[in-house]
Amino acid sequence: MYTAPFTRLTWLLCACSCLLNGAVTVGGGTPLCGSPFAAVLGRDSPAFTTVGDASRGNHLAIIDNGYDALLLRVHLIRNAQRSIGMQTFIWTNDECGRLMMYELIAAARRGVKVRIIADNLFSDQDPQTVAFLATVHPNLEIRHYRPTAQRLKTSRFTQLLHGVFAPKSMNQRMHNKIMLVDGAALITGGRNIENTYFNHSTAMNFRDRDVLAVGPVVALARDSFEEFWDYRHSVSSRKLTDVAAAIAAGTFRTYETWEDFAFGPFFGELTRQADSAPQIQSRFVSRLRPVARVQFLADKPGKNQGFLFWGQGRITRDLADVLASARESVVIQSPYLVLSPAAANLFRSLKAQSPQLRFVVSTNSFASTDNILAYSANYRLRGRYVEDLGLEVHEYRALPADLLQVFPQYPDLHALAARKQAEGKQEGLPLLCIHAKSLVVDDRVAFVGSYNLDPRSENLNTEVGLLVEDAAFARELKGDILADASARNSWVLAKRQVPLHLDVVNRLVDGLSNLTPVDAWPLQNTTSFELLPGAAEVAPGHPDFYRNYREAGDFPGADGALSHKEIVTRLYKAVGPVLTPMM
Repeated sequence: MYTAPFTRLTWLLCACSCLLNGAVTVGGGTPLCGSPFAAVLGRDSPAFTTVGDASRGNHLAIIDNGYDALLLRVHLIRNAQRSIGMQTFIWTNDECGRLMMYELIAAARRGVKVRIIADNLFSDQDPQTVAFLATVHPNLEIRHYRPTAQRLKTSRFTQLLHGVFAPKSMNQRMHNKIMLVDGAALITGGRNIENTYFNHSTAMNFRDRDVLAVGPVVALARDSFEEFWDYRHSVSSRKLTDVAAAIAAGTFRTYETWEDFAFGPFFGELTRQADSAPQIQSRFVSRLRPVARVQFLADKPGKNQGFLFWGQGRITRDLADVLASARESVVIQSPYLVLSPAAANLFRSLKAQSPQLRFVVSTNSFASTDNILAYSANYRLRGRYVEDLGLEVHEYRALPADLLQVFPQYPDLHALAARKQAEGKQEGLPLLCIHAKSLVVDDRVAFVGSYNLDPRSENLNTEVGLLVEDAAFARELKGDILADASARNSWVLAKRQVPLHLDVVNRLVDGLSNLTPVDAWPLQNTTSFELLPGAAEVAPGHPDFYRNYREAGDFPGADGALSHKEIVTRLYKAVGPVLTPMM
């Protein structure tokens, strides 16, 4: 078993050292003592300064790299002194999921209070494993958001019944992703707990984004966490009937040693780096920057009291207000681009108010998407996005030109995947998929969180994020998004050059088809384009666009003509309109 980095003696020495250096004892523990972060949390730190406005005096750092995101979490867990709180939409029992639990168990055993809230529908549903976690130590407790029929795992028939008779309850999920350590440090963004979010998958890996925050804003995230923890639909593991039965039987497997957790070839270097002060200082602490103003945005548990799949939520209204202030540019990154009528009307009104306003959206392509149903809705509506709303939509390549820059672990995972292929254990090779959810308005306001540009985030799932009013932070985030949206990394959507003005007729028919429950019109006015070698990159609508770009087809990156994935996408497009509110 991993030995916690702080024995009782070393903890006492650490506490004395922190007190001598000016750190403040809060709630009986010294926050992150022994970590390079302790210097940021000293006596004059805004994290413990009494201020009337929690939006001021905060320090933030953007965490784009998946490996670094995991390294940071492990380091913070190992150095926590009194409390860890985690919320996640997905917790998978794979190598990264087990590593996080391994470290959290070690923290609980050395006296840290560990609390986890996971959405029940999309997290691991093995009652035997959860029975072990529910009993491993009194300091570790897990609650499950909206379990169906008070069980961890239910049959498809039971889920179908709940979907029919309680569709709002079944579809309202907790999509929040936060990690709180000692009430002093916060991580929030798009990452769940699974290999794919931390550059450790031999198949799909997510291009995602977190923000690390220290300062008064952490208290607001803590308040939101407590609200979800106390919510009537957040149920303790021990109160789920199938988990309780497994505990009573006492036959569940226990995990004690490093070998028990079956990490395979992973984590040797990462676990060493997590204890390296120079590594943590250079990768994270030195990157923390003061920002002018930051707000923690969060929905209430339950989201809203609207009818069925509508009603919006607090964070939707907050972000709509931010967008309404745009005058020059809106830059968005979202894995899914499915605009509800309300969202489309907002974009349309903004364009009418400020005709020069530029909308740039970085999202997934057919090749990179992890959600064909959502992509089919994007495919069906792309003509409206480009022609009606004037969006510049850039679709990310599964293997972008910047692959090794944004995914340095790719060669190692490619080699591991190739071995699995040879053994018949895997089909494809590693690829990238955008999962980051971010927004920049007029180079002055930025948002990073869990909110997707789709009806589910708008109306159904609870969401969180940080809204940052700071020009330097906004410029850094915008640069990251535009790099992903560049021609070397993405295709761009634009109108086809249709002869004889038949595009007008086609647009009319396509638009009418979109209004019907079954949208079967096969031809669209828009398609994907790629930059010609040596040509200058310009935006759609520029006079040189069609000289500099060539058509890449409706499904660039597809595996051959009319692949199974393409057929499924076209079928979903045809029947998708009735499902759009749930996407």
